[in-house]
Amino acid sequence: MKSQSKSIWAGALISVTLLYLTGPTTNLWLLALIALAPLFWIAKQERARWKAAIYFAFFGYYFVSLQGLRYAHPLMVLPLIALAGYLAVYPLLFLAMIRQWLRIDRDTNSIARITRGIPFALVAAVIWVGGECLRNYFATGISVLMLGHSLAGMSHPTLIQIADCFGSYGVSFLIVVVNVAVADLAFARWSKRHTPEPADELTTSPLPTSEPSSRWKVACVGWQSSLPIAIVALVSAHVYGSGALQHETTDSDVTFLLVGRDEQTEYQQDQQRELDIFSAYARQSITAVRRSERPIDAVVWPESMLSGGQPWYIAEDDLVVPAEMRGGGYGEEMSAEQMRQIISQTRDDFTRRSVDLVSAMASGDPPRSPSIIGGCGVVRYGKTAKQFSGVIHIGPDGQVRNTYAKNHLVMFGEYIPLIKSIPVLKAYVPPGLGLDAGTGPAVFRVASLNVLPNLCIETAVERVSVNHMRAILQDDPDSLPDVIVTLTNDAWFDHSAVVAHHLRCAQMVSVGCRRPILSAANGGPTAWIDSSGRVVEKLSFDTAGEILAEPKLDDRVSTYVRYGATPVLPMAAAWLVGLAVVLNKLWRRRPFFRRDDR
Repeated sequence: MKSQSKSIWAGALISVTLLYLTGPTTNLWLLALIALAPLFWIAKQERARWKAAIYFAFFGYYFVSLQGLRYAHPLMVLPLIALAGYLAVYPLLFLAMIRQWLRIDRDTNSIARITRGIPFALVAAVIWVGGECLRNYFATGISVLMLGHSLAGMSHPTLIQIADCFGSYGVSFLIVVVNVAVADLAFARWSKRHTPEPADELTTSPLPTSEPSSRWKVACVGWQSSLPIAIVALVSAHVYGSGALQHETTDSDVTFLLVGRDEQTEYQQDQQRELDIFSAYARQSITAVRRSERPIDAVVWPESMLSGGQPWYIAEDDLVVPAEMRGGGYGEEMSAEQMRQIISQTRDDFTRRSVDLVSAMASGDPPRSPSIIGGCGVVRYGKTAKQFSGVIHIGPDGQVRNTYAKNHLVMFGEYIPLIKSIPVLKAYVPPGLGLDAGTGPAVFRVASLNVLPNLCIETAVERVSVNHMRAILQDDPDSLPDVIVTLTNDAWFDHSAVVAHHLRCAQMVSVGCRRPILSAANGGPTAWIDSSGRVVEKLSFDTAGEILAEPKLDDRVSTYVRYGATPVLPMAAAWLVGLAVVLNKLWRRRPFFRRDDR
């Protein structure tokens, strides 16, 4: 038993090590096709103490992979521990469900007779992908470190092209299927070489025996079925991907200047620091536009960099003066009309600054100014006051043409759930933690192109961009975006692997939406990604520089955009059924770690 326990720990550590090596630091993507194989070996071990090994191995994997989150704030180490602990639950439940399935498959009841014909490779893939689907929605959702992202670093990314049909889920499904075949081939043959052959009647018995080789053969359909499934899946993905990569795109006549810097930011930043950062970006943009041999249609600044301590204010028709602005330091009771005058003055100040900026960037003969797409705070006064992390589109004339309010906020970074509903606690919310979420997408018109803005973590939650594209396709197909522009401030993460994982998320979104992605980042992935997920050009994370991007236009409307995650939802439902079975078992056999899992 002690020897088996060591083997279980070794298998779990080998699995997470192989997964880590597929990451952006080493980019050994081929290891993804064997990384889960040790887990399937563990799943077949009878009377094994496996739970602690799996949980703590994957806790370490997620903690190390995402450890850059701790740089954002000294207290972020606590959410990092919580996040790693939460994500590690999914591999643990995956093994629990797999073992439960194998137990059913060895029985002789009616359920077993129905399920025995289902290839184990498909069962394993459904369970893994179902778990990924749930974690993309539960607790606001997160897509980073999905299994399919491990193939984003392929130099010739044929295997990830199926993401335009099924998103990253499809790539994860493919990887699991291949891993099952690898496990069946490797461990069944290893068992055969190291264990005496059982009697003939044992090899054909439908019941489990104590011999390891017999247990392996009985426990699943075996490599005779998993290998053909894996080969068909790999070949199909490769053929589909090769064809998708050959799709002809068209040149656009619109040029974007993606501006990236590495300005250090603080969680609570004073206004002077914000002005200094704004000035640094302004000087760099003016210089870059003037020296460019090509006319620039739009200059793109990262998240928050356009604010400069001066958000964009909007007054609604139903404006009500906030209670905290009535009397007090504002003198007598402020009327709604006075409030509108103040907002109008601040908008005029913002516009004058914008006019000066675009005028300073004018170049060519006759002089031509670009528009600006930049991250900027947006405050909207209606029946209640709401503040958003937003994107502003400023036209070549310096006038604000459109805004986008970030839909997907960072929990504990931009808001605390329910805290604004508790009057006693609401007053203690620090600046930056009281943001509101926007609703729905926006489309910016830049020259001849429609641009979909995304902000910050929204490309790391895959469904956000896809759902935006779907909503536009259903409401106004003529406004379907040609390009996705994403703005982020990843300086929080101090050039760690978190930044590179963010870029991988954007690569998968570009394939899923079949749209090029232009990313402008502060201390992060300033990059131009084509509609096949290939990085055309990128800046180093610690570099101040620019990318001139003329994105090639892709006329495809992907299946993923048309139907979203609909094909994956039955897998999520199957995962929930599996969870119910596991929890029912734990309820009957408590405590969780007291006895062996038989």
